[in-house]
Amino acid sequence: MVNFYDCSMHILVADDHGLFREGICSLLTERHPEYDIQCASSLSEVESAIAGERPFRLLLLDLNMPGMHGIESILWLQNRCGETPILIVSADETPATIHRCLEAGVAGYLSKSADSQTMQRAIDTVLSGQRYIPEQALEYRPIRLNHRQQQILRCLAEGKSNREIAAELHLSEGTVKQYVSRLLTELDVDNRIQAGNRAKELLGFN
Repeated sequence: MVNFYDCSMHILVADDHGLFREGICSLLTERHPEYDIQCASSLSEVESAIAGERPFRLLLLDLNMPGMHGIESILWLQNRCGETPILIVSADETPATIHRCLEAGVAGYLSKSADSQTMQRAIDTVLSGQRYIPEQALEYRPIRLNHRQQQILRCLAEGKSNREIAAELHLSEGTVKQYVSRLLTELDVDNRIQAGNRAKELLGFN
C-alpha cells in the first residue's frame, strides 16, 4: 500500500515532447515549489522511475509516447503503480479514447490543448482523491453494435471494400452495403472514409 505521507508531492511527468514536459514541470514548480518533480520520456523510463523506493503521489502520462500501447500499457502501469493515480495528458481529444481510458480506471484525462488554469485544476482534482472527467467524456454516447456490425466496422477500419468484406465474411455485396449504410447512420458520418476513421477511434487503431 502506498504511503502518501512518505511520498508527499513526489510527481512523475512522463511525456516525450520536451517543451511540453518542461512546460508542465514549470507550471507545477512555479505554483507549488514544494513539489518534487521527476521526468520521463518513454515507458521504459517510467518503469525505471516507479521501480524506485520512493512512491509517486501522481503520474502524469502521455498516451502516445515511445513504448506505450494504449489501454494495455495503462493497465500494466496501474498494476505496477498500485494506488498512485494516473492522469492522462494527451493530444488525442476523441471522446471514444477518453472514454476507454476512464473505463480502464485512470484518475483523469486532460487535453494538451488545455490552458494552464485547466491543467492545474485537473491536477489539483486528482491530488485531492477525485476523478477529473473532461466535458468530452460527459457528452460521449457509446456505440452499441452487434457481432456482425463489429466485424464490418473492423473491416472498414482496415480500408476494405464491400467486395472484400463480403468475401471475408461470406456475405453478399448487397448485404454488406446495407450493413455499411446502417453503420454510417449509427456513427453519424457521411461516407466510408469518415466511417473508417471513426472505426479506428472506436477500435483503438493507430
